Amino acid sequence: MAGGKLPPRQKMIGMMYLVLTALLAMNVSKDILDAFIVVNGGIENSTVTFADKTNVYYARFAAAALDSETAKPYKAKADNVKKMSDEMYDYIAKLKKHLIGTVDKLPEGSHDSLYHIKNVQSKDNYDVPTLLMGLAEPATPKDGEFTAVELKGKLNKYQKGLLEMFGDNKEAQDIMHKSLAILDTDDFGMVNGTKETWETGNFYHVPLAAVVTILSKMQSDVRTAEAEAVAKLYENIDAAGVSFSKVEGFAFAKRAYVMDGDSFAAQIFTAAYNDLDNPQIFIGKFDSSAVAKGETDENKIMSGTKGDSWSSTKSGGWYELKEVVAGKGNLKIKEGVGVHEWGGIIKVKTKKGPKVYPFNSSFEVGKPSTTVAASAMNVFYMGIDNPVSVSAPMPNFKAAAPGLRPGSGAGQYIMRPTKVGEVSVSVSATDDNGKTINLGSTKFRVKKIPNPVPYIAGKTGACTMSKGDLSSGVIQAKMEGFEFDLKVMVSSFSIGTSVAGDYKEVVVNGSRMDGAAQALINKASRGQRFYVEKMKVKMPDGTTRELANINIKII
Repeated sequence: MAGGKLPPRQKMIGMMYLVLTALLAMNVSKDILDAFIVVNGGIENSTVTFADKTNVYYARFAAAALDSETAKPYKAKADNVKKMSDEMYDYIAKLKKHLIGTVDKLPEGSHDSLYHIKNVQSKDNYDVPTLLMGLAEPATPKDGEFTAVELKGKLNKYQKGLLEMFGDNKEAQDIMHKSLAILDTDDFGMVNGTKETWETGNFYHVPLAAVVTILSKMQSDVRTAEAEAVAKLYENIDAAGVSFSKVEGFAFAKRAYVMDGDSFAAQIFTAAYNDLDNPQIFIGKFDSSAVAKGETDENKIMSGTKGDSWSSTKSGGWYELKEVVAGKGNLKIKEGVGVHEWGGIIKVKTKKGPKVYPFNSSFEVGKPSTTVAASAMNVFYMGIDNPVSVSAPMPNFKAAAPGLRPGSGAGQYIMRPTKVGEVSVSVSATDDNGKTINLGSTKFRVKKIPNPVPYIAGKTGACTMSKGDLSSGVIQAKMEGFEFDLKVMVSSFSIGTSVAGDYKEVVVNGSRMDGAAQALINKASRGQRFYVEKMKVKMPDGTTRELANINIKII
């Protein structure tokens, strides 16, 4: 009651009300009840002062309505708020007078001073107030004139009436709901095993001094709610004295493009402007501290040197936008690829002199791109570094897949597949709100590196060569038709031939003919056939492959 986001005046009233409640719980004497005179007096004085300040708003409404058609509907609503608030306030005042007059048995026409709580003789009387408020049977409160039930109904009607002043404006209604919480008439709930209604909680067996103080607080709450309502209504026509002649629906999208799987986000609201009086619009960097101090001279607000076009902003300067029609500025520029921050100020004529409104925005220029890919070539090979290039129409994107790691440049990655089969490379990015956006994925086949082709003296398969070429030959393993520049070495092989009807074979470690192999070759005759077999090659993927045989005829 005394905490939360309440103004200091209302917090003070809440604290006094808490003191009042605590004293009631102590079954206080008449002397202590006199303390409520002080609390009540403070509330009443504060209420009067606050009402005087609210009257300033009503004067502003009256002045605005004289020269602005826009202000007239809001003045009518403000007048309605005042009417409802005065009626509510006056009803509670009459209720207080009725209670005091009945308890003290004051004759009709008594002086107003006798109805003030400080002059009441029976401040501690709680029987008569309880009966007058219709609470003789607390479980079934009685309705009627000047009863607690009638008071509750009028307070509820008053709250509903204030909310109706804001129509479908949900933001204003939410604010008013919070402001009207001080006038809530919800039941107190179960207290010591007994259901406590709003009526009994406030007025059942409560001394007259306390009842009057509670009612004074309600009057104060009415004035508080009234002030909140008229202040909120005045926001529609104040705007530092700017005159509006047009109101249009407006949608603002922070980002003008979205990706598949992302959500389009926009703010939609009404924007008021004057199409009969064009503002001045200045594009470029501005001094926010100068704007905050109320400076209105663009030469003192804008930074850098004044120019005459968008190009002047490139060097940190500024210029005045020339194309301003029917209250709106029209900007059309060309820029290179990338994100471009821009802003400026709008200078508007008002009844109180010029007013400056700063703004900042940005736009992004993308580079059109076309990607042509043959799906049959989407292959990664095991055991080697497969370069991958990724591009996406969003900044801060990243790619992910088993075996994928960042490369040396932007958008460059290296793939070392972990198994044969298929692998998907997924691309994602983070949007302006920190949300991860899935930009899609691409599947690749994962294959083993193909077997090399063996060569001796530049020949392979079934071929002919001299004894000298074969004897001095080195077995090479060539990656024919393979797109990667991959070097592999033969680690061992065997060479054999038929000698006098017997097959002789020599096993060689390495890729070059050793002495035993050369001795076998040197004894060969023309037309004799040699068979190079069991050629072993260790591949980058860790496997050892056996290459195809070479059949050689000596010439």
